[in-house]
Formats: sequence, structure tokens, C-alpha cells
Amino acid sequence: MTLQSSRYKVHRTLPLPIENGSLYLIENDLKPIREELEVFLDGMSYMKSLTFSKKVLFSHEIQANNDIEGYQDDVSLVNYVIEQPFMMSDELRKKRILNLYKGYRYILEGKELTEENLKELYQILSEGLLGSEDRKNMGEKYRKAPVYIFYSSYMDKEPDQGVDASEVEEKMQRLFAYLQEESKRQSMVDNYLVSQIAHFYFLYIHPYFDINGRTSRTTAMWYLLNQEAYPFIIFNRGIQLAKQEYYRVIRDVRKFKNVTFFLNYMMITVKKELEKEHIMELISQSCPHHLTSLDYQTMQYMLSMNGQMTYYDFATFYNSQNEKKKRKEIVDTMIEPLLEKEILLPGRKIERNGNSFFTFNPSMYEIDPAKVKRISIAKKEG
Repeated sequence: MTLQSSRYKVHRTLPLPIENGSLYLIENDLKPIREELEVFLDGMSYMKSLTFSKKVLFSHEIQANNDIEGYQDDVSLVNYVIEQPFMMSDELRKKRILNLYKGYRYILEGKELTEENLKELYQILSEGLLGSEDRKNMGEKYRKAPVYIFYSSYMDKEPDQGVDASEVEEKMQRLFAYLQEESKRQSMVDNYLVSQIAHFYFLYIHPYFDINGRTSRTTAMWYLLNQEAYPFIIFNRGIQLAKQEYYRVIRDVRKFKNVTFFLNYMMITVKKELEKEHIMELISQSCPHHLTSLDYQTMQYMLSMNGQMTYYDFATFYNSQNEKKKRKEIVDTMIEPLLEKEILLPGRKIERNGNSFFTFNPSMYEIDPAKVKRISIAKKEG
């Protein structure tokens, strides 16, 4: 690992080769968001536990990890499939959900992140989802033929290509060596940066024919669990809400080799999700009622809406993230329960279309402006 200085910036070259060079990092460009994350985590003891990771892994991170690949399964459906898999007739959909569920259980077992264990994880995540041609062209651990990378937001552009099949194993070994060396770091924020460098580099290598995205993100989560960097386990939720930028910044790093672009994106998106999780925790502590998994999904969506808080706005947002439902069903199953629990307060009705404003009940939380900087909560209207 070497440092290179220019007139303006200091580059840290990483031992991870990419076309005609290596990835590099400009650490000073990450200093503001790094400090913001460190201030936020100070005193957040409940987030720094394995219990927190398990809570967000099942089933919100399953839903988010699949959603990034374009599979829109509502949290309620994810829970239903996990609890009653025999009731789901759509076998592919069931596999996508259950494979991630089993994969998350696997990485929670405390196993070391090694090549052999990664092979086992991939078998879990890909079971029943690979075509016959893909299976035929798989070697003992990785693919033996070329693979093309299509990005869901850039289907009209020429696809990228994973590294040559003859280079896959060598580059994966470099990745594991890098993770082993960097595991000596103590800071949770540093651990998160390492996990996301691995996330990107795995995607760049593309060691398999399919399920590379889900495997790369699950491997990054695995590293975080091994390093006990529990708060950052929720990063998939941030990508889910900014997928177009996710694919754009991946392509930028491939082009310029500057992984700072990707790390800045991943730090900002996870900070937003940590802020939302903090507010939801404050609300759950104040609310005398039991909160369901759907209640948490509803609040997380509302905290992602940048102040747009009407029934119509929420239904539109929900339908942009999930298979479409009628507005009445969304209101009845998601908004009304939170109104009944007084987590939300009703606002002015909008004539003619049955729409209404609503807002979070401010008595349920007290926000520290030093910690919550990236999201806003809509004020009551009407």
C-alpha cells in the first residue's frame, strides 16, 4: 500500500489491481462524513450490538438486498415466506428470499471469512437460481468463462465485463489478503470503509455468472459482523433508495480507479439510514404499543420522503419501491395503524380526492441536531 502526493491531493494506492493500475483512495475527501459518523455513533450503545444486527437483518435487509437487483418483495411478503415457505407457489421468488435468509443465518454463525467459506455461502445464495449453462461453466470455486455486467439503471449502455476468467482466482486471493491485513483496524468507521472497498472490488471481479451483487453485499456484511461493526449492517437500505446513483458511481470507479467516489456514496447513504434507525428507536421507546415489522418499514419510508407527507405521497413512494397496491390498502395497512398508535398525527384533509396530510407526533422523539443532519421530518400541516 503506497501513498502518492500530487499538488493538491494525497492518494493511497490499494493492493487491488484494476485495469492498467490499482484502486486508489483520497482519504482527506472522506474526512467530513467520517467525522459525522463518529459523532453520531458516540453514545449509540444499542446499535453496537449483535442484537441490533439481527433485528435489521431479518427481514428488512433481505428485502433491500433483493430490491437492489430489481426484485420488489414487500417486507410483509418476506416475513410470510420465511414463516410459511410451503405456502408460496412462486418457486423462484421463494428461493430468492429463503436463500438470503439462510445466507444471513450462515454469516451470523461466526465463521471466518475465507475462500472455502465463501464458496459455501455462494452455494446457499445461488441454490436453485442458476441456469444450466452457468452451472456447466463454473469451476471448483469461480466461473471459467466470460461474464457481462448489466446495470439495471443503464440497460441502454454497453455492458461492462468481469475480469478475465483466468484472473478471477488470483484477484479474489488478493481481496482476501487485503481483508486479512485490514482486519487489524479498530475503528468501526474504518471497518465499514474496508467492507465497502471489498464490496466494490468483488463487483469488479464478478467471480460468478449470477448472484454477484447479492453475494458481494452479503460478504461485506459478513466482514462487518466479524469485526463487530454492527451499526453499519444496514447499508443495503440506503442503496435501495438511491439505486441509480449506486450503479453510476460503480461505473465511475471502474473508469477512474478512484474508490473514494463509491466510499463517499456508501458513507452518506448509511448515515441517512442510521439517522432513521435512531429516530425509530426513540419512537419505539416512547410508544406504549407493540411495533410490527411493517410499522418499522412504514416509518423508514416516511423518513425517506423529504417532508412529503400526504396519503397520496406515501402511496406513490411505497409503489415506487414495491409491487403496486391500491392507495386505500396502503393507507389501511400502513398509515392507519400508526395513527391509532399515535405515532402519527392527522392533518388537514384535501378536498375532492380523499387525500389527507399527516405528520410524526413530535412528543414521541427529541432529535439531537448534532446527530441528525441528513434527513428531515415533515412538520404538521393543517
